[in-house]
Amino acid sequence: MSACFACIALDNTKLVAALPALARVSGASPVLQRWTIEASLLVYASLLLLGGSLSERFGARSVLLLGLCGFAGASIAGAYAGSGYWLIAARAASGAATACMTPATLATLKHSFDDRERPTAIAVWTASFGVGAALGPVLAGLLVDRGISAVLLANLPPIALCVWGSLRLVPADLPRHDRPLDFRGASLCLAAAACGLFAILSGPTHGWFSFEVISSAIVGAGCLALALNWLRRARHPLIDLTLFAQERFAKALLVIFLAYFAFSGVSFVLAQYLQLARAKATLHAGLLSLPLASSLLLGTLLAPRLTLRWRAERALGISLSVAFLGAAILSTASYVQSDLLLCLALAPFGAGCGSAFATATELVLGSVSQQRAGTAAAVSESAFEFGGVLGVAVLSTLLGSASISETSVGELTPRALASAALAVLFAWLVALALSRSVAARATPSECSDP
Repeated sequence: MSACFACIALDNTKLVAALPALARVSGASPVLQRWTIEASLLVYASLLLLGGSLSERFGARSVLLLGLCGFAGASIAGAYAGSGYWLIAARAASGAATACMTPATLATLKHSFDDRERPTAIAVWTASFGVGAALGPVLAGLLVDRGISAVLLANLPPIALCVWGSLRLVPADLPRHDRPLDFRGASLCLAAAACGLFAILSGPTHGWFSFEVISSAIVGAGCLALALNWLRRARHPLIDLTLFAQERFAKALLVIFLAYFAFSGVSFVLAQYLQLARAKATLHAGLLSLPLASSLLLGTLLAPRLTLRWRAERALGISLSVAFLGAAILSTASYVQSDLLLCLALAPFGAGCGSAFATATELVLGSVSQQRAGTAAAVSESAFEFGGVLGVAVLSTLLGSASISETSVGELTPRALASAALAVLFAWLVALALSRSVAARATPSECSDP
């Protein structure tokens, strides 16, 4: 299951790292570059809930194998699509396939480990993302000279390994139910997310008050209102909105969203900064970004120890305070253009984010029953990916409005990274409020004598 999750991280990070070099060859516009990244993330985030429902309805093993085969097919299609809109379509198909994979892997962990073992299992699963993220930029540096085909076809060997492992190790009789699938809710969520993201990405180039941006924002808001209305009254909704009434569930999701907003945005900005402003080769930039992924791996593995030493809510706040310190130093490092300081700052930022991701995911899964494991996993991953989509969109927008050039990236990177630090600070405040609330409920009320 960890290998399956690492494949998704590997795919995303190597494409982000290779994009600046590939764009110079193809002459793709900045907006087209962003959509090449965002297409997969957007569809992935929007369909994760449907993927969770599929996992609960047809079984985690079947849905996982379906997603892996679709992921392989989309990678082959993208490899031979060239650049432009066909590549974006292939990346969107890849997002749909991986939306089936992730909830199935996390639901399998939920069913396979008891309450004592599950935090460690989730930490290892989350750490696998760091492994894939670490290998992605380095692999991109080795393959980028051979073009987009080599970068995308590199997905096939690990996917084949995951198919083999899933057939041998994942039980076919994991819990499932016969609840109907909510395709209407999934379609409305996808439309709302697509229109909202289009407005954010198009604002700098077309103007925030242009017809395209305003109409897209209005349509997105309308689709969101329709989606919420449908989810409230549907007999079998895509997601039970009453889950959000649980404080631990809702606040842990908000932490995931804000923290991954910062992490994903920093990963994208870092690739642009090192290759454009600092004139590093793709492989050199990938090696310089290794502290981010390796410290993410370390942080996720340390998360269970922090949870045992302190309660989960307090451990979450400590992790985010470390991440905020790293993000603040990272913004300073980009301002003074110090590669050494940048690498040093990536360590606390990645470790804090990794620990926070694992702890918050455990809080989400621990708030639901076994039967709702697939949906909870999908909601958790949706928070991750919507945060990632907006992180890339917002922070890349802060790099420059009309174009991404060496001058604009060098001058505007500190501003973008400072915005990431602000997002981590907001996440810390949410975690602090949750910790205080849990502590207040745990403290026995004092009764005065009559």
